Amino acid sequence: MTQGTDMLALVVASVTPLTPAIKAFVLRPANGGDLPPFAPGAHLSVSVQTAPSSGQRAYSLVRPHDGSGSYEIAVLHEPGGTGGSAWMHGLAPGAVLAAHAPRNDFALQKGEEGDEGRLRPLLLAGGIGITPLLCMARALAAEGRAFDFFYATRSEEATAYLAEVRTLGGTVVHDGGDPARGLDLRALLATPQSGRHLHVCGPRGMVQAVVDTARAQGWPDDHVHFELFAGAISQAGDTAFEVRTLRTGKTLTVARGQSLLDVLIAAGLDPMYDCRQGDCGVCAVDVVEGVPDHRDHNLSPREKAGGKTLCTCVSRAKTPHLVLDI
Repeated sequence: MTQGTDMLALVVASVTPLTPAIKAFVLRPANGGDLPPFAPGAHLSVSVQTAPSSGQRAYSLVRPHDGSGSYEIAVLHEPGGTGGSAWMHGLAPGAVLAAHAPRNDFALQKGEEGDEGRLRPLLLAGGIGITPLLCMARALAAEGRAFDFFYATRSEEATAYLAEVRTLGGTVVHDGGDPARGLDLRALLATPQSGRHLHVCGPRGMVQAVVDTARAQGWPDDHVHFELFAGAISQAGDTAFEVRTLRTGKTLTVARGQSLLDVLIAAGLDPMYDCRQGDCGVCAVDVVEGVPDHRDHNLSPREKAGGKTLCTCVSRAKTPHLVLDI
């Protein structure tokens, strides 16, 4: 079942078009055996072939672990991307791929007991961000737990898992690409409750709007959980920081809302990068001084705790200065 020390060898059991741009993949162990268990919100980091090299892409697991011996992921084909989704969409049943065992940076928080019983988790999805939230909703429904579920997409044609979301009691809104016609975030987030948790996944703009609205409405930061598929979002307390590049001797300033990678590119340093989403690890550099603020999905918890490596595409600094070995 494994390739190398920590990789899974998986065979594509089936490929199902969900929309014109989204396909679902059911994956089974290529050599038999059991698959590692996972909790809702987890993802697979899949090795994809992108010219001229390979990279890693994170795809959320859509169905809770049930011992069936399979994983399910769904992949949106992004023509303007770096090639990972095109490679995935080219796979057919029988293809074998490698993936790291599931990791969870977006764990479901079921909430605490309130005055009227256990508080209902709030699940908000946008586009392909439905994948981890559908896994959460399925798990909660299987436990007989109540939850609130909302899903925004451009159109019915572009909506993956539409029937199942509705069967689970979810509300689906089609905004035609205009967020003003989408979910009423102020209304949805108007009554924060201690112990009630918000989970959101989707495009950067939507996730940023949800996080900003939740903060403005008084939701505690530790009750707001998010994951997105296009770079890092601004977080409370983000400030500008300074970076010194050890090999070139340059000192650069990374502004709030600006990525370290973009600053390095603008300075003419020609850094390596690929996915720009914190998935692949191609942009990782060594940290000589300072404390990184890790926001990637590639480094292991141990690597993040060590603070010696940083993914420049999404991560920032917890200290005013960083020195990088570039």
